[in-house]
Amino acid sequence: MHKDQKRVQDLILPAIAGRIHTETPEAERDCTLLNRLLSQGPDPLFMMETCPGEFARLCTALGLPEPKGREAIETAHEQGPGCLLLGNGIPSTRISLLRELPLEWKCEVLWLVLASLSDCTEEGYKEEITLRERMQRAATATARLTIFASRTWAPGPMLEQAYRALTSFRSVTKFEVVNGIPTTDQDIGFYLGYKAGHPVVAVKAGTMTFIGTIPGTTLDQQGVKVDKEISPSYGIVFGEKE
Repeated sequence: MHKDQKRVQDLILPAIAGRIHTETPEAERDCTLLNRLLSQGPDPLFMMETCPGEFARLCTALGLPEPKGREAIETAHEQGPGCLLLGNGIPSTRISLLRELPLEWKCEVLWLVLASLSDCTEEGYKEEITLRERMQRAATATARLTIFASRTWAPGPMLEQAYRALTSFRSVTKFEVVNGIPTTDQDIGFYLGYKAGHPVVAVKAGTMTFIGTIPGTTLDQQGVKVDKEISPSYGIVFGEKE
């Protein structure tokens, strides 16, 4: 056994196991970051936690208090970015900088910027993607954030990046209406569907279909039946096994 393999066995694996079996916010966050590093790829939360200085700089550029920015990214990670929308969120046409942006819009812009620099896959990496490649992808994503943050001291570049991200996300997300509900196979579909004004949106993942609603209404109020209700506004419909 190589000496580094021995260190992984004796030091790293026990440390990871200790976090798995420890119910503290710190242990849970460490596991979230490890999952993103090795399984699902870097997302906005991973970027925020692994590049705290760059994240603080982006918040400053937006005139957004850093604690509020952290709260927004954490909430989007747990509930999906649709929770950041004030109405339909930032307008479809570029915002004039002649006035102060609403706090909610700043949070949405911050998430869009981080999402555009991320490299995540909600379905998880395929087996053929090696551990080395997974770490390379995470390193590349954080390098993108470092470069972008080093050049960003005002809200203008943040807004431009946010709108480029929004355009890109829309271009790769196609909806079809299934049982009266806009449906897509892209996880970002909830955010884009809510932003487009749909009160109910569905996202397919394998044999399951996840269905959610905007705040202020529920699945029951929208006449939507699910096989498993996660919350009054979010549930799952199970399809036939492949």
